[in-house]
Amino acid sequence: MKIGIIGVVLSLLVMSAIPSFAEGFIDLYAGPSFTDNATVTINSNVASTSKKVGFERDVTYGVRGGYWFTKQRWLGVGGDFSSMHAKGATARFDLAPLTPMVMFRLPLLSDENIPQGMLQPYIGIGPSISLYTYASADNGPPTDKINSWGINAGFQVPAGIALQLSKHIALFSEYRYAYYRVNVLQDTTTYLFNAAIGNSDNIAKKVTASLSMHNVLFGVSFRF
Repeated sequence: MKIGIIGVVLSLLVMSAIPSFAEGFIDLYAGPSFTDNATVTINSNVASTSKKVGFERDVTYGVRGGYWFTKQRWLGVGGDFSSMHAKGATARFDLAPLTPMVMFRLPLLSDENIPQGMLQPYIGIGPSISLYTYASADNGPPTDKINSWGINAGFQVPAGIALQLSKHIALFSEYRYAYYRVNVLQDTTTYLFNAAIGNSDNIAKKVTASLSMHNVLFGVSFRF
């Protein structure tokens, strides 16, 4: 639901901001994601524990909008909003990244009807901020479990190829590498509540992990 709302807002912003010398686009995509094993560390004011965690295959989906310049058809800019997940036996991370990007493409098989090329290999790069990062981890005693959320930074690098079916529709497949350094503090409300009721086990905690995520995405692109 959140992705849909963000997608509509992003679409309206892109369509209202496209200059006359640019080709606008809205991309919708989804596909499997694979996260490398990561060391998950829980720090508290009394102890620190670390555990190597393997993650299951999951699904990434999202929306990207922006425009390609018509005079420099190889150059474009855009913004991406996605939903990414890494779930393991003792840790789980859910991310909602917002990523501005600069993009480059190679227009191939172009003609008068499709001057941007029927085939368009492309690559992009951009800094990313996960506006909502939910983290749940349990390394066992003495730090035990933490459930909380925060805002974290990283970057994304997409690379793929688009097939232009008509002037306004294209299909694409894409590999996307995403990296995030997760650093999430214990929920402050929970900590203060436990302190107020005199919970002797109440301790300040944070969880950290470096997530390398590999995404294989398929989507449709609307050009205007």
